[in-house]
Amino acid sequence: MTSTDAPAPAPAPVDNTKPNSFQRIVGVFASPAKTFDEIARRPDWVVPLLILVVISFATAWAIGSRLDYQGLAQQAMESNPRVADMPADQQARMVRFTATTMKVTTVIAPLLSIIGLLIIAGVCLLGVRAMGGGGNFAQAWSVAIYGWYPRLIKGILATIVLLNRKSLTIIDLQNPLRSNLGFLFDPKLHPVAFAFTSSFDIFAIWSLILYIIGFSAISRLSRGKTAAVIIVLWIVVVMLTLIGPAFQAAKMK
Repeated sequence: MTSTDAPAPAPAPVDNTKPNSFQRIVGVFASPAKTFDEIARRPDWVVPLLILVVISFATAWAIGSRLDYQGLAQQAMESNPRVADMPADQQARMVRFTATTMKVTTVIAPLLSIIGLLIIAGVCLLGVRAMGGGGNFAQAWSVAIYGWYPRLIKGILATIVLLNRKSLTIIDLQNPLRSNLGFLFDPKLHPVAFAFTSSFDIFAIWSLILYIIGFSAISRLSRGKTAAVIIVLWIVVVMLTLIGPAFQAAKMK
């Protein structure tokens, strides 16, 4: 080497740091595309799922401790036109059974949400792979959990709203935030319209967008193709949720 030769520049340091789960949770809201690309490379689920479950149990306990299950069951029975023709003792048994069911459902709801997330991960993965995309269940499971966080935010806000009310009715529980147009319809008089408009919830659509971004990242499909898959699956779910209200409306005629 001559005196005029300059030393070769040192290679740029490689950043091998892995964002932790808390950084990813923030990233899902702040920079979802970048975050889901990272999740596609290194999926994780333990910490974000644990946070979901703990907060869900906390909000369920906070609301459940204030609920009058007997009164709510009575309200539910009054919305059923067939109850009026039942003997008084049978009505009382139905009220007790409904109250117990509501209480159990409130307690196990966080566990049921885990089952729901497993179904979301599996069905969405099958959908994108049917379109020629890639991905595995670990990636899909991670996307399903992180993409659910807008709904967790809704749950926290709903809990704050409900805890500041003196008494709670079934209508309050069904749509506490008015983050959709369901508040324009009385669920007793217009059950189908209420269920349909409630499906177009701001937080649900937010999660839908995150699922499109996330499943596009793990499948390597275009956003357009991924959106087609996710939206079709969402429409199917909306249609299924209308079955119960449709039967309720038919009974009212």
